[in-house]
Order: sequence, then C-alpha cells, then structure tokens
Amino acid sequence: MGMNNYNSDIDSRHIEIIEIKMKGDAQPLIKFFDGSDKRFIIPLYQRNYDWKEENCEQLFQDLMKLHNSDRRSHFFGSIVSSIQSGTEDRFIIDGQQRITTVSLLLIAMVNAKKEGLIEATDAKLVEKIFKRYLVDEYQEDERKVKLKPIKKDMQAFDALLYKPKEQYIKESNVTRNYDFFYDKIIHCGLTLDELFETIKKLEVINIRLDEDDDPQLIFESLNSTGLDLSEADKIRNYLLMSLAPAEQDDLYTRFWNPIEEFTKYDPSSFVRDYLTMKQGKIGRIDKIYFIFKEYAEDISVDRATLLEDMHHYAKIYSQVDNATVGTDKLNRKLNQLRTLDSTIAYPFFMAFFDYASKVGLTENEIYRVLDVIEAYWARRIICNLPSNALNKVFATLHRDVLNHINKAGDDTAPSYIDVLTYVLLKKGRSSVFPSDKEVRGDFKTRQVYKMPANARMFILERMENQDNNERHDVVKELTEKNITIEHIMPQTLSDKWKTALGKDWERIHEQYLHTMANLTLTGYNSQYSNLTFIEKRDMEKGFKDSAFRLNNSVKSCEHWTETELKARQKELLNVFMRLWPMPTTTFEPLRREAESASLDDEDYEFTGKKLQAYILHGVRYAVNTWKEMLIQVCGHILLEKRSTIEWLCANEKCSFSTTPEEWRRELAPGMYVWTDNSTATKINILHGLFEECNIPASELVFEFRSDQEGEDEE
Repeated sequence: MGMNNYNSDIDSRHIEIIEIKMKGDAQPLIKFFDGSDKRFIIPLYQRNYDWKEENCEQLFQDLMKLHNSDRRSHFFGSIVSSIQSGTEDRFIIDGQQRITTVSLLLIAMVNAKKEGLIEATDAKLVEKIFKRYLVDEYQEDERKVKLKPIKKDMQAFDALLYKPKEQYIKESNVTRNYDFFYDKIIHCGLTLDELFETIKKLEVINIRLDEDDDPQLIFESLNSTGLDLSEADKIRNYLLMSLAPAEQDDLYTRFWNPIEEFTKYDPSSFVRDYLTMKQGKIGRIDKIYFIFKEYAEDISVDRATLLEDMHHYAKIYSQVDNATVGTDKLNRKLNQLRTLDSTIAYPFFMAFFDYASKVGLTENEIYRVLDVIEAYWARRIICNLPSNALNKVFATLHRDVLNHINKAGDDTAPSYIDVLTYVLLKKGRSSVFPSDKEVRGDFKTRQVYKMPANARMFILERMENQDNNERHDVVKELTEKNITIEHIMPQTLSDKWKTALGKDWERIHEQYLHTMANLTLTGYNSQYSNLTFIEKRDMEKGFKDSAFRLNNSVKSCEHWTETELKARQKELLNVFMRLWPMPTTTFEPLRREAESASLDDEDYEFTGKKLQAYILHGVRYAVNTWKEMLIQVCGHILLEKRSTIEWLCANEKCSFSTTPEEWRRELAPGMYVWTDNSTATKINILHGLFEECNIPASELVFEFRSDQEGEDEE
C-alpha cells in the first residue's frame, strides 16, 4: 500500500501548484508546527476530519518502517496554507487531514507518557511536545490550542488535551483515531524519544499563498488531480472560501450546516436536483460542482442570497424526502410515491411545493396533483414504459405548467391541476400517459417479476390497501421478508395441477404464471410449494385464513383454472382502473401557444413545420426559415460561449468547422456551421450545441405559422 494511500498524485499536483507560482519548499512537518503565536485554522468550508482507521494504520506502519531504516526523511504530502494578514495564523487549504492526524498522534504520545505507559529518556520531552507543537501558551485568546478544527471536531479535540477519559466524545472520528494511536503507542515497544525522532523525519512541501493568490483557483488545481472530496465539498468551498472569516462563520452556521442536516449529510444529490429545478436540465452527479459554479456565476447574485435560496429548497427537499409536507393525508400520498424511485421527481416536487405554499393551494388541490402524478407513474409501470424518460419530464414539468398559467392572464388563469393534466396528456412517445385501452391490454400480459422491485411493491401495496383505513404495510413486510409474493398456480406444475388445468395446461401456465391474475401475498410461501389449489386454500393459514384483501376472491374459489384466472384478472384490472383513472381536463391553451414547441420537446415532430419566430432566453426574434433561425441562434450563442464554439469548430464537432464550404455559413472568421440540410438535422445540430455549451434546451422555443403548406427544407 505504501504512503500512496495519503499522498496520491502529489507530484503532479505540486507541478500544477508551481505553475501558479506559489511559494513552496520542503521541510520537516514538525517544523511547520513549531513557533509561537502560530495557529492552524481549518476554515469552515472544509469537510470534517474523516481519516479512517486504515489511513492511521498505514501512517503508523510507515513510521515503524522508518524507525528501522536508515532513511533521513519520508515524504508526507503537501500543506497549502494562507497567512491571515497581520498574524501568524495559517488557514489550511489542503492538508488538514494530515495536520490533524499528526496532532492526534502527538497528543496520544503525551497522554501515554503522563500515564506512565511509555518510557522517555528526555524528561522534558513531554513538556516540549505539548508547549511547542500542540499549544501556544502566549496566545491572547482563551483557547491556547494551536490547531483549530471546524466546530464539530474542535470539542472532541480539546477534550483529549484537557479532560479525563470519561469525558471524551466517543462518537467523534477524532476520538476514534486518537484511541487507535494511543493503543499502538503503548504496544509498539518504542520510547517517546524514539517515536518523536521518527515523526521528525516526516517531510512535507509547505506551500504558502501570497495575498494576491486566488484560493479558489488553488483549490481547483489541487482537487483536479487527487483530493478525495465530494461534489458537495467542492461546492461548499466555492461558496465560502473567498469570504472573510466572520462571513464564512455566519453563512456556514445559518445556511450551509442546515443544508447538510436537511439532506442527511449528502448535499450532492440535493444540489443536482436544485440545479435541475432551476435550469430544466439534468446534470451528471460527478460534474455537479462545475455545473453549479457556472450557474452561480451566470446568475450573478451574492453568496448569501444564493445560500439562502438553497437553504429554502433544501428544507422542502427534506420534507419531500421524509414525507412530512403537510397533513396526514398528503404525507400518506407522498409516502406511496416514495416507494417508487421518486428521487427522479424531486426537482418537480421542490418547485411545486414551493409554489403551492406561495399561492396558497388547498390540501385537496395538492392531493389531486399528487394523485395525477401517481396515476401517470402507475400506468407507465403496467405498460412497461422506460422510467428514465421520467427524468426529463420532471425536470421541466413545473416550468411547463407555469408557462401556460402565466400566459393565460389573471382573469382567465386556469387551475394548476387542469394545466398539469393537460401537459402530461400531451406527452408522446417515451413520455406518453398511457390510455385506458393501452392499460387494459398490457395489464393482462404484464410480467410482474420483470417490474423493478420497488415498482412491484408499490403496485401490490396500493392494490392490497386501496383506500381503506386499515392498512397492511406491504412494502415494509416484503422488504423485511416477513411476507412474500405467492404464485397461486405454482411455477412448477405437478401432475395434479396439469390435470386440473386441462389439456391446454401448458399455454395457460405460460400465459398467466407471472401476471397479476396469478399472484397474491402470503406469509407462508415456503409451505405452499406446489400443493394443489384446494390444499393451498384450506391448509392452516392458507388462502381461507388470509387477512390480505388480495385473497378475498381466491378463498371462495373451488378450482384454479383459466376461468378463475380470467375472473380475477378482470377483478384486479377494475381495482387498478379505479385507483388510477385516466384524468381529464377542461384546459385548452390559446392557439398561438399550441403552435409552439421547445428544443427539449423530444416528442415533437418539427419536420414540415414553418417558423415564424423563435424565443431564446425569453427574447423573441422573428424569422422566416429554419436556416435563418439556425444562423441567428448560433450567432447569439457565439457571444455567450465563444470558446466552446471555437473548440467545436477546431474539432469538427456538431457540424461546426474551420473550413469554408458552399453548404456552410460563416459565423465569424474561421468559424462555420452546416446549414444546407433538413429540419431534423438542424434540430440535431442545436441539440449538440446546447449540450456542449451547457445551456438547457428549454431555453430555445420555436413559434410556427398556422399555414403549414410547403416541403421540408433540404
């Protein structure tokens, strides 16, 4: 394993650092600690101390090897710090994990010697370590400790120095690693002097930032090659790093720390959903930091305003995630949806519940919205439609609804539920809202075991409980394996079963085995095996004794043949249609609104449509042809993202080029785009351009003429 476990890519990182022209030199780590009036401050934007036991184990092993070797030094990574003007205080930008860990090792050494569990030749060595490397007794602040971890770590760290063992904060990672080192020290066989001399061989590159160095740029350079930070860590650093310490403390306490609590200390997923809600575009989770940074720079608001907005939506995110949005009725409905992989709908839920609160939607209105969402989802499950299509639907759904509501005017403003229903019913292709005909056809043949497990549990629980007050927690019981899904007609047919099914048993078995008609719930699956139907029905705790509503019609049957299967299929289909009916709406948009579509509408057929205008970033531009539109849009984006279009041209990407041809139009000197092509090709070019420029496709809307005569452009 070697030291690479805590020093990965340090050489390449150091090269990058040198290029930024910071001051740096190699020196023993212990020298970095030494000196009066010196404190090492871990800024609030840094993550908590999180070295694991294996990291500490690796360090201690390396120290033992170092003690037994002739080596004079051992490279221990880099420390990047900035000095606060007028003081010796060092703000640690990179290296807090190593500094904290060695500090814990020194404290453990001091305490082990004080307790007589390790020998020392130098009687004053304990005092020397304590006063030179752990505390500064001349510090004017009441707290004399040199290292100042972030708040959650500081209490645990200080307890190790000043409090008895029984007052140590055992749940802290700080204390756990201290305990590890303490145990290693008292059993390693080295004296305090020998161990300290070995620690003195640890060498670091001490990199000091000048006042004019940009700490954010340094952080990004370091992080690009080796720092194991989450996307949320990077975002926190970006938001807080450049601020004055007092403002950092204020914003961290008021906004960032609550955001972490609201998101169960996994803010990365929340930030992705927040950006999706704001931009109408789904970003990759591993690229969220850069997407967020670009977003923050584009909107040009101060950090406090941005953090306050994130805090507001993080609170809603938490309410959705925990199904605590309001009344018991609403919470129960939302909890039903949470059985599904409903995180894909979080961008919609955050926007919708914020809107509902601001405009004062009633409980019933909110419930109806959730009901339609549930029906849309359930019908798509039965019709085996791809769930990944929903990501895009939910990314823009609230925005799509509001666009219609806002255009209608105050006097004629339609209800949210009416517009939502209209928008969903207009979806086509992969995003379609399945019709009654489609549901009735697919219900008969849908293989339940081919559904995702969470979708299967959702359907069964809702069909079991329906709208009854007394409910079985089917999802919990299935998850904990207290109950199972039982095939009434077994998977392996005995001769008795074949006889009972009749001469057509093979077809019946294949046709119905894994469908809803043949499935139920039981707590005694292993006991049923392939017993005959009557045996399953009448045995102790068999179908007749079952408390599950899904067995009500089964217990009255005398046979289980195709006749009974068809009857139960019809019965369950009726339950399904009652639970998730096809919604209706009276909403009709204005004609001009109906004659428009955005670039992100994958289900819209653009071919054959004649343009009269396009809307980009909310500004309308009149045009006569698709070619004219393509050239103009590329021109607008060239002003926004010149470097990206230069790169596209240089690399011959997305139909852009540096080479003039008769079928290409010049955008700027040395930059050309292919324009003599079909409407479909132009749409594809725009999709590629918007993707590369990280511009939501929803920012481009096309308006069509009512007269649609004419052929597609070539």
